[in-house]
Amino acid sequence: MLPEHGKIECRVCNQGIKEKVFEPALHWRMVNNPGAWGSSNPEYLVLGFSKGFTQANLFEQERFEDVAFAKMRNRLTKALHVVDVLEHDCCVDSKIEDPHSNIAFGSLIRCSVSKAEIKNGLNCGYSCIGPVINRAFQEIPQIIENCTDRYLRDLPKSIRAVILLGNSDAYLKSIRTVLKRLFSDTFKQINDVSIQADGFLWVHVSHPSGLNGHFNKWLTSENNSGIKRKQAIEGLSYISNKKD
Repeated sequence: MLPEHGKIECRVCNQGIKEKVFEPALHWRMVNNPGAWGSSNPEYLVLGFSKGFTQANLFEQERFEDVAFAKMRNRLTKALHVVDVLEHDCCVDSKIEDPHSNIAFGSLIRCSVSKAEIKNGLNCGYSCIGPVINRAFQEIPQIIENCTDRYLRDLPKSIRAVILLGNSDAYLKSIRTVLKRLFSDTFKQINDVSIQADGFLWVHVSHPSGLNGHFNKWLTSENNSGIKRKQAIEGLSYISNKKD
């Protein structure tokens, strides 16, 4: 089942480690700050990959309800509107804050992960976007396995679809690998951005981050990025065929 709205007590990845910030692998940093927003018995589950620095910094300093998808909620609202997951007179703020809403929000990795940028043998800071996300599937697979085993294997039957934020070709490929590992017996590819597995639909939409330069084209274009929007809508049309 999904965790209830609020901060999550989970130390699967850092058992025996007292520090909140630790290294799960060489050059990787992980902050133990898992959380869940919205419903624990929803119609839709919306998942990012991991908290970005904006959200991770807010986690300890601000109101919990302000953390999830901070600085990108307007774009997330537009993305969920265009695929008819969110009512058109609603914004995600009210859904994120309400533990009894019809949407749950979280991330594939519930904690925050980032990787050091090493240049000439020196650590030039940490990154948690772009290529780092793709490398995570190869370099810290045990973290992804821990989190997906714990939070995706026993989803509520109320869920109509899982909405995955991010639809780059590399991310699509990585998520397919995750879902095939979790649900090999029921995995079925519907189209490039949509999968049926474990009795649920798993559909990718464009990531709402302000750094995603393809977002507006995904929203409005009839070709290129817009093709993946059409495929997401097509995938969600399979909801009526979902078996309980």
